[in-house]
Amino acid sequence: MTALDTNVLVRFLTQDDPGQLAQVLRMLNRKRALFFVCDLVLSETDWVLRSLYDWTGREVADAFARLATIHNLTFENEGGLRSSLKALREGADLADELIVRNCRDRGAKSFATFDTGIVRRHRPFAGIPS
Repeated sequence: MTALDTNVLVRFLTQDDPGQLAQVLRMLNRKRALFFVCDLVLSETDWVLRSLYDWTGREVADAFARLATIHNLTFENEGGLRSSLKALREGADLADELIVRNCRDRGAKSFATFDTGIVRRHRPFAGIPS
């Protein structure tokens, strides 16, 4: 299995460098090759696409949904990714969504934050510290 870095996903999704895109496509199309994408790479890719390429949350969510259909890509937390896509389309930050879902999956009973968007999306699990 080969782990993929942010720049590989960005080249694949933006197709802004024909030479590097060709390299990525050759690699992804190798027979019996498996690839891994960790949550940090997804978070960083979200940041790059929104900050440097001016993609909307909806565009990033749609792109990540397409990534999740690629048969030889595995994700650190595919369930967390899939459940975060709706929030991402509504303007949430992917990193925030993955953090909350990771904490919940690890057995946290609640999540303390001053981020009112997280509180709104994840009530009663998330709340303002008191």
